[in-house]
Amino acid sequence: MEELQNKVPCREEQLNGLFNLLGDGDECLPCSIFISGSMATGKTLCINAVLRCLSYKHVVIDCIECYTPKIIFETILSGLEDEEIEVKCETMMDLVNGLNRLQEAQLGYNPIVLVFDRAERLRNLDANIMSAFLKLRELCNLNICCIFVTHLIYESFNFRRGVREPIKLYFSNYNKEELFKIIFLQQKTFIHHLLVTYEVDNEIKGELEKPELFANFLNAFLSVFYRPCRDLIELQHMACVNFMKYCEPIIKNEISAMDLTKLWRHISPILKSSLELLYLRLSDAKAVKPSPGKENSDTDSIPHNFENMLKEELTSTKTFAQSFELPYYAKFLLIAAYLASYNSPMEDKRLFMKNHGKQRKRLQQVKAKAKISEKLNTQLGPKVFTLHRLLAIFYAILEEKIGLTSNLLAQIATLVELKLIAGSKEIDLDTAKYKCIVGYDFISAVAQTVGFNVRKYLYDFM
Repeated sequence: MEELQNKVPCREEQLNGLFNLLGDGDECLPCSIFISGSMATGKTLCINAVLRCLSYKHVVIDCIECYTPKIIFETILSGLEDEEIEVKCETMMDLVNGLNRLQEAQLGYNPIVLVFDRAERLRNLDANIMSAFLKLRELCNLNICCIFVTHLIYESFNFRRGVREPIKLYFSNYNKEELFKIIFLQQKTFIHHLLVTYEVDNEIKGELEKPELFANFLNAFLSVFYRPCRDLIELQHMACVNFMKYCEPIIKNEISAMDLTKLWRHISPILKSSLELLYLRLSDAKAVKPSPGKENSDTDSIPHNFENMLKEELTSTKTFAQSFELPYYAKFLLIAAYLASYNSPMEDKRLFMKNHGKQRKRLQQVKAKAKISEKLNTQLGPKVFTLHRLLAIFYAILEEKIGLTSNLLAQIATLVELKLIAGSKEIDLDTAKYKCIVGYDFISAVAQTVGFNVRKYLYDFM
């Protein structure tokens, strides 16, 4: 167990839960297990590690690749066969008969586990297919368990009455300390990628390979990226890109590896500019360019070459945004989401209603208007808003009148799928909450394609 926890770090509680549920080989397996949690939280990794450790016969079904019931049934039967033979299975009854035949021939009552990865795709198939897998134990004479892995909650799946509810296991998001530990384990990979890209002297190479340097970088990196992003895969990518920029002045002997203050001044503006490119994957080609944050003095001013690089990256962001093939109304929904994230709900009436009445300028309002740039809403990050407010702003900024249809609501789920908006893809008018996660330059570029002036509706620029 200790060896398994070393291979799958920061998931001790979930690993223990899976071991307790699956038990020893001579015990009866649970009928079904429902595993949920956000993406990149180690769900599939933990299950595969536990099943390999227990040496159970198992089949992993990717519900994206197996997009029809026929493919799912044939994948299960061919995965349980000891020999490679052509299997044909059209219906659930054929699957049950095939499992019973295998039980008599070779399986006996040995534990068998079926893992349905990305199980939310099963909702697009026949309405009764997942219900049948939930009670597969009752249909065949096998010690079999079905495990459903998804990023959705169980209530998102609609079942008829009489379905046996599975045992539920939740994988929470990694906290900041856990993210640090997991990314830190990949230090050698980061260093190897750096040494392949740059020619480094042996003396400097020793400095770069010190764990303290990588730990200092991760602390700085997570202090900027942890709040807007919890996706481990995306954080690993952005860390790799920015670690190369962090080490460039060390390689060029411009900054000492032990001078943490200058290194922070060097990397701080670069990390902030990288937030504009989060989820866009536009920095891959620029990762090998010279660092824009060269430290020439002890002042906090941003160097000129960094400003040029930032303009290039923002230009590429605008080009990408303008070429983004979103439907017409989806662009207005994205604009409405940005306005809802960066405007206070108290200012909605003033910003989006024509007859909002006159407003006296009080002394407090005059002082509040004289904000410094660090306290602007567009600098503090996006705020959470409700679906009701999003739709209200959408109809306020849209000149034409359209009805609230299922196609319109489906476009909100599409924006969430594209990671332009953070929130649930399940549209619930009462409880759904969202947050826009694209920057001002991206949203202004999208707005240009539909002839909309975003600046006019931002309270910071009034």
